[in-house]
Amino acid sequence: MNKNSISANEQKEVFRQPSSRWFAALGNTAPELRGYVCQPVAVNGRPKSLHLVAEVESVLPAFDERAGCGVIFDGALYNRRDLQNELGDQTLASDNDAAFIVAAYQKWGESLLKRLRGSFALVIWDSQREVLLCARDPLGSCPMFYAEAHHELLVSTSINSLIRHPNVSAALNRAALAEYLYDRLPGLDETFFAAVKRVPPGRVLKVTKEGRRCYRYWDPASGGTVKWLTPDEVEQFDELLDRAVGRCLSFGPAGIFLSGGLDSVSVAAVAAEHCRLNELTKPCALSLAFPTPDTTEEVIQRSVAAQLGLPQVLKGFNEAAGVVGLIASGLELASTLSSPLMNPWLPAFYDLAREGKRRGCEVVLTGGGGDEWLTIGPFLAADMLRGFDFTGIYRLWHSERRSYRRSSVALLLGLLWRFGAKPLLHPPAHRLVKQVAPWALKLRHRVSPWPASWVPPKWLAAEASLRTELDQRMEEQHNNTEYDSESLYIREMRKALDHPMISFDQEENFEIYRRAGVRLLQPYWDADLVELLFRTPPFLLNHGGRTKGLVRASLARRFPNLGFEQQKKVVATNFYASTVYNEARKVRQRIGRLRALGEMGIVDEQGAETALDQFLAQGEDPKATYHFWNVLNLESWARAHVS
Repeated sequence: MNKNSISANEQKEVFRQPSSRWFAALGNTAPELRGYVCQPVAVNGRPKSLHLVAEVESVLPAFDERAGCGVIFDGALYNRRDLQNELGDQTLASDNDAAFIVAAYQKWGESLLKRLRGSFALVIWDSQREVLLCARDPLGSCPMFYAEAHHELLVSTSINSLIRHPNVSAALNRAALAEYLYDRLPGLDETFFAAVKRVPPGRVLKVTKEGRRCYRYWDPASGGTVKWLTPDEVEQFDELLDRAVGRCLSFGPAGIFLSGGLDSVSVAAVAAEHCRLNELTKPCALSLAFPTPDTTEEVIQRSVAAQLGLPQVLKGFNEAAGVVGLIASGLELASTLSSPLMNPWLPAFYDLAREGKRRGCEVVLTGGGGDEWLTIGPFLAADMLRGFDFTGIYRLWHSERRSYRRSSVALLLGLLWRFGAKPLLHPPAHRLVKQVAPWALKLRHRVSPWPASWVPPKWLAAEASLRTELDQRMEEQHNNTEYDSESLYIREMRKALDHPMISFDQEENFEIYRRAGVRLLQPYWDADLVELLFRTPPFLLNHGGRTKGLVRASLARRFPNLGFEQQKKVVATNFYASTVYNEARKVRQRIGRLRALGEMGIVDEQGAETALDQFLAQGEDPKATYHFWNVLNLESWARAHVS
């Protein structure tokens, strides 16, 4: 065994390392909880007061109070220096971001929020106006949740901190868990705990004497209208990427998750140049070496690190995944999180982040967000088909076949039907069926969403009342869905801002990497950069006739021998399916009965177990693998959280 590897029991303890746990409490009295410390933030004799409550020995977020205005700030504020110059208050020389925000709020009021850039959760209690503002950063890289506790409103970055409060129920949100297995996601404000709600990304929860509302304070396409940039304006891309990377590097020595892809390589190149110019410590390249020929990028990873002069940790994927394997490690990790594990690769990257921490890294940068913002969404095909722009469809197909490792025929069929005609025909067809034969919609909900080789999911939502609730939720979703744009391309772009999966993924990253002792920061989720990319006309994103053209050309010039001008995206779907299948029997045996999901009525235990066993008998299938993982992931998580 490698001397650096750890035992299965040690690995469990690694995943359970503590992180900062706190909550803000707005109420009539100071909370008194055993094992917690309570710090008054804004009291001033008002009927309601704001307190910061944290577990003993937990790291406190920044807080401050001035003239009855209290602020709690957790996270990273990127543009404080710019705002401080604009504010003109030279008394704010300390590093306390909360003190700065108090002063800024007193000058700008609520409009301050749209000026802030960073990764943060912010609580402002204006006791004079009796207004509470709970804001989550524009792209949601820092989480924010809230719950009621009798006459208190509790706000935190941690669901676990909220459900540990004696007056907050830890009951699970059964419908949300069932929708997870239906391959649907709950509402944007829902969590997997019934009593805990989410403040969505880019929004502020405003609480006044009249009530509460949650609204978006940052929006790159307000009202669904995009003001497209000119080619000259798009040239600001390099400048904004440089600034986004520099903002991330300002929080200490950095590591970079360096794959061989365009996104992470572009971040590494900019970071190396920024550190050279500013005489900062070179970032450390943190790389996973995948073991199969169709997934390995080791040659590129080593070459990029060497040419940039970066120290590098290149760890084999299997070693990073842990001695028990990726799937068993993932299930163990899932049991420690406040939501089921969304990213099954996370155990390996968590190990890599801990390696970076051991080498002095305080922050880890990734290329995350590049897929969302540097590429053209395929639903552009629907807009072009509606306008009979077949030349545009050809251009889109031509760029995709030069950028992805899929057959030209499959890509063309996808653009013409799945992303073209189907989304145009489905809504009117649904409305017609609803008017003429509404019973057919209910029948459709019974049709299996699973691969044909699986047993139809009659075992899902086994309890009748739960199945009825899910049908009602789906009907409400159809009835309440409103679009602020006719363009399917713009609607799809907005999903990267509003889709629940984005929140789950960001919250998961925040929770797990804090345990590793590092900040995970993603330059491509910088609000200023996202706004530019959101407003970049589609085919300018594909400069040069390939996806991610904005970075591809510059990387080809910087690394002329690595083929970035023609690189196609590496997809690890088959490797993942093979990994799950190879580990499945051992993991299935360890899990045993699906008792937690069965007792909650989410599955018919016997039927679900039969479906899992059929998966083991049928061989590798990427779609079946996905659902097999989902069932075991949810069972493992539910067992750890059912009281």
